[in-house]
Amino acid sequence: MNPILMMLMLILSLGAFSYFAYMKVTILRLAGPENRLDQIPERIKQLINIGFKQKKLIGRKHERSSGAMHSFIFWGFLVLGLRSTILIGEGFIHGFQEYIPFLNSHSLGGYLYTLLKDVFEGVVLCMILFAFYRRIILKPGRLHNSFEGFLVLAFIGSLMLTDFLYDGAKFNLITIYQHDLAYLHSEVYGTEMTWAPLASIFAFLISGFGETANWGLFFFGYWIHVGILLIFLPFLPGSKHMHVISALPNVFLGSLGYPHTPVALLDCENEEAWENESLGVTRIEHLSWKQVLDLYTCTECGRCKDVCPTYVSYKPLTLKDMNDSLKHYLEEEVQHLRKHGKSSDDKQLVGDVIHPDTLWACTTCRACEEVCPVSIEHVPRIIAMRQAQTLLYEANPAEINTAYKGLERNANPWGIGYDKRGDWAKDLNIPLMQDMDGKEIDVLMWVGCAGSFDDRNQKVARATAQILQKAGVKFAILGSEEKCTGDFARRSGNEMLFQMLASENVETLNNYKVKKIVTQCPHCLNALKNEYPQLDGNYEVYHHSQFISQLITEKKIEVQPEAEGKVTFHDPCYLGRYNKEYDAPRKLLDAATKEKNVEMARSRQEGFCCGAGGARMWLEETIGTRINEERVTQAMEAGASTVATGCPFCMTMISDGIVATGNEEKMQSKDISELVLESLKD
Repeated sequence: MNPILMMLMLILSLGAFSYFAYMKVTILRLAGPENRLDQIPERIKQLINIGFKQKKLIGRKHERSSGAMHSFIFWGFLVLGLRSTILIGEGFIHGFQEYIPFLNSHSLGGYLYTLLKDVFEGVVLCMILFAFYRRIILKPGRLHNSFEGFLVLAFIGSLMLTDFLYDGAKFNLITIYQHDLAYLHSEVYGTEMTWAPLASIFAFLISGFGETANWGLFFFGYWIHVGILLIFLPFLPGSKHMHVISALPNVFLGSLGYPHTPVALLDCENEEAWENESLGVTRIEHLSWKQVLDLYTCTECGRCKDVCPTYVSYKPLTLKDMNDSLKHYLEEEVQHLRKHGKSSDDKQLVGDVIHPDTLWACTTCRACEEVCPVSIEHVPRIIAMRQAQTLLYEANPAEINTAYKGLERNANPWGIGYDKRGDWAKDLNIPLMQDMDGKEIDVLMWVGCAGSFDDRNQKVARATAQILQKAGVKFAILGSEEKCTGDFARRSGNEMLFQMLASENVETLNNYKVKKIVTQCPHCLNALKNEYPQLDGNYEVYHHSQFISQLITEKKIEVQPEAEGKVTFHDPCYLGRYNKEYDAPRKLLDAATKEKNVEMARSRQEGFCCGAGGARMWLEETIGTRINEERVTQAMEAGASTVATGCPFCMTMISDGIVATGNEEKMQSKDISELVLESLKD
């Protein structure tokens, strides 16, 4: 080979790559700080499961074929990365592979790697052909065909073909020069053909071309392969395919435990933040460096579109397009940021770049994050933009202001007198914490606003309380001392109102030295368990399905199958995707129903939102179709006569959806606690 030519090509390629990569790094450095280097062992485990095992791609029920395709291409890159290194080394040192321990051409390691490489090159080539077929013939709606996409596929396919050509010509030359081994080894090193069955096929196809042609194909295959590789390398940082570089780091730096970065606890008393308009995200530089890395790591695969309830119901929210808009805006603002320390005022982030309808359509269900193969965290960014719109500009949807006033005046979104919060339990003899006089309780029952004031969900609260009583659990409620956890205020960006409510609740709970809480509302569960620790509220919090399941396990209550018909469970987003509980509700349904429960096509991690999360409970759906009606249709398709819920928001939305779709004679909705109560043995 030609070391001088190789050195020149390598310098040009690495130089261009370093420049473009450096430009991206400087952009990350302009963004806000964020700690993502804690719990290294857990991060390595996450990297292995999501990054290397491709768990999110091959674990989905929907579109497993495309997931497998991308996974095999990724694994092929890992296997063939060593091959690329060897070929570049060959440009400097003839017989470079012979100097690598355990990989030289006549060692077992060399033979095994040759076989592995050969097989993976064939697999990757087949996957590339499938990718072309999928883009040209199948044309799934979530994919946007582009020249760049086809170019990258062509690059990868050409790398496979040229390496096959290089190996095939090499094998033919080995055969031709068997009589002159000294000359052969001075020019060509190689393993036996039997360890490379696919390359051997190429060798057979070109074997009749003769010695001169095979020498030409040998050098052609080598230099075209290396040339494509060294062109591909600097192309990546400046293209949408930067995820080839950033995907694994992004997975490693992803959130641990809680599914994404907790909503930021803003300092709402900081006058400078108000003056500088730096509460939430108003400018692109207010994003953290990890959020910027998320934008650059987006693969534009469109999986988020397929699972997003707002996109499915024809709302103007597409996370892929939102990422793309933010990324292009960021690139426009980089020069201004470098010169002036902040972005320009030419465009408003919400209004000019992101349409308000797009921002407020999100239900924060996390379906997009659950399926994202590179662990992009969309929801915290959306909430941060809502914070700025609500706090700084009062640009939140006007209809939500009524619920805000209800929270401010009576600590519930309906605005019903706070003194009536315990009225639902008047005939149940449930003690109030203020009347306990220091007596110990097993658990505090957190009722929530819906359980306290909404007629339908009061029945759920009563069912839960009666189960606890039958199990002999010592529990109490706060009554008028309980306030809304502030979940919907936080999700809609009203961080000040959230902190006011949460601080008052924390003070109350800590004064009573509450340690264990059970609630039938997943939104209350999430706030109490995962967000109140930001305000020194640390409690052991259970969803009622988890607690009731424990009671059955401990034989404090006994359930016999009573419920008739087919039952399906609608997974609440804040119970499932936020708090990873899928089994406890199903365990209760299995015990309480006579027939085998059925699953909707979208269930568990792939469950479909009811449409009420992210403060959408208090906003009308005026665009597209209604999400709850789509969910009811999915339940009907599963053949269910009862939709079991475990969330007051879901109860309201599913019940309304049943009526709206005209299925009230065929279907009902019940909370799991109601089904269990009906099935309790005396």
